[in-house]
Amino acid sequence: MPVLLHDVLARRAAAHPAAPAFTVDGAGTLDYLGWHRGARRVAAGLAARGLRPGERVVLAFEDGDWLSFAVCFMGVLAAGGVAVPVRAPVPEAHLPATAARVEAAGLVTGGRSEAEAGAFGGWRASAGELTATTRGPAVAGAVGLTGADPAAVILTSGTTGAAKAVLSVHASLVEDWPDEGEDPDEVLSPQANALFTSVAIGTNAAQSVLKSCLVNGVHIVLGQPFAPERLAGLIEEHRVSALSLVPTTARLAVSALRGQGRASSRVRSVVSSSAPLDQPTVAGLAEVFPRAEIFNVYTVAEGGAGLQHRCAPDRPPALGRLGPDARLVDAAGRDVAPGEVGELWLRHTGPALTYLRPSAPSATGTPREAAGAGTPGEGAGTAGAGTRYLPGGWIATGDLCRRDADGLVHFVERADDVIVSGGLNIASATVEAALRSHPAVAEVAVFGVPHAALGRAVVAAVVLTAATAATAPSALRDHCARRLPRDHVPVDVVPVAELPVTPNGKVRKRSLAEWYARAYLEDGRTRTTAARIAGAPAGRRPEPPEQPPGRDAPDRHDELDEAVLAVYRDTLDAERVGRDSDFYRLGGHSLLAVRLAAELERRIGRPVEPATVLRHPRAGDLADALRRVRDNTAH
Repeated sequence: MPVLLHDVLARRAAAHPAAPAFTVDGAGTLDYLGWHRGARRVAAGLAARGLRPGERVVLAFEDGDWLSFAVCFMGVLAAGGVAVPVRAPVPEAHLPATAARVEAAGLVTGGRSEAEAGAFGGWRASAGELTATTRGPAVAGAVGLTGADPAAVILTSGTTGAAKAVLSVHASLVEDWPDEGEDPDEVLSPQANALFTSVAIGTNAAQSVLKSCLVNGVHIVLGQPFAPERLAGLIEEHRVSALSLVPTTARLAVSALRGQGRASSRVRSVVSSSAPLDQPTVAGLAEVFPRAEIFNVYTVAEGGAGLQHRCAPDRPPALGRLGPDARLVDAAGRDVAPGEVGELWLRHTGPALTYLRPSAPSATGTPREAAGAGTPGEGAGTAGAGTRYLPGGWIATGDLCRRDADGLVHFVERADDVIVSGGLNIASATVEAALRSHPAVAEVAVFGVPHAALGRAVVAAVVLTAATAATAPSALRDHCARRLPRDHVPVDVVPVAELPVTPNGKVRKRSLAEWYARAYLEDGRTRTTAARIAGAPAGRRPEPPEQPPGRDAPDRHDELDEAVLAVYRDTLDAERVGRDSDFYRLGGHSLLAVRLAAELERRIGRPVEPATVLRHPRAGDLADALRRVRDNTAH
């Protein structure tokens, strides 16, 4: 019989029963024997509720309830079920909707998450009820599990509004366990030092932590919630020699240790994942952990070889190096040259993972999910289509990167609309769908803006059918809070007259983000909103220093308007233009902005910067901006 993850737990419990497996700061420690016994009780409780092999069980737990979650996760696997972790708390309707989407047989809630369960058609149980089970445990061997059987589902953040569901098999959870030639029955001693992390339940990183604890015998110390001021003490108390962070927690750790005037020589390795590290953060980590190697690690929930790069404080951090298992390709799937930007592809090197695909609707009309990797060739070479499986064992990540002359890969941007905020992937389409459900919201675009701690913060621009008290930014945020997990609620909602779009009708979110940063984040006039973005209380929003994209302006028509309209016609080859004509909608781009600015400068006899054209793409706004410069100069 193959070695499965719950078998590994049983062997560790027999060989090293009192060794610490998980320690949650402020909650206690779970050793291998306690973990194993708890998992067997959960498996027995699931069997008593009629769980059959291959049936899915949603596990809704808050991050502070990690010990109970770990027990229930392993109990589901031991009972032959498929674990579907979900990070709580979530709105009341979210859990039953998720359970219905993955066709879950049951729903297990931990601690305070019980109140958010809402109505659910399958069976429900609390973690406390399952761990109190005293009847005989279910035996995994009795249900005939193999390495090819499904084990867990990770819900990723997609780009179409619904998270993708990645199905992993049992073999993928133990791929690093010794193979048959190395005596798989041998259980190595637990590692003497610990690893500190602060991963969120329901993420790919959380599943990796569970695997590492069991397969490698690593004592995992969890800070939930992450309290950076306690990090130095936890490192010493638990002999932590490695840290697994995301850029957000890395920056918080650096700030806290600097503030305490402390540096730890015990830490020998710092690994950052979820989003790329920046050079200032690498330098800060090198300062507070002077003996540590610092790594950028790039992985996707869909599997793949992944990338890893040792970072140095004196050079821009990379993701890793291209090789036989990593490529950068253009839209046709051809490898790009050094210096060029392409989509990152990774080769799938381990046990095959698949997506759960929608199957026939249920009797209630709810879309169901079926396992499958998708149509061969689907999405190949289509950057912006999100992460997807391709023929030949490749995974297209949906991330755009640049290759340097040494073959190193540098992250440029996500090709889709996912916002990486605080280490979590937030699909902008999910937030947009929630805002669109408000009757007064006609159009919406959600984008990310810079944030000192989170990396990026979620902001929404909305076009309203009517401006009332019910459409105030705070009211629209409350509307989202009733429908979305708290991490997805925009930190700000900004009404605009219209959204800037490309010639094919796609919203220019980068233009919106740049405008928002100029209008609300950059100077003292907008400190109130900047404070709100940072999480502090804020008062009334100040008037923006510039109009948002698409804002209407009073009608004017003088020599500046005539010059701008003429240059728009000639440079953009447009027959009919007016004050409402948009540079981007007419096919404008940065190179055309240079030409347009030069032609305007020739016609009006005053300097015109290309940045002015890009900042004021509407012809009327550009004329107004040039008029303000002229009038100010005249005085």
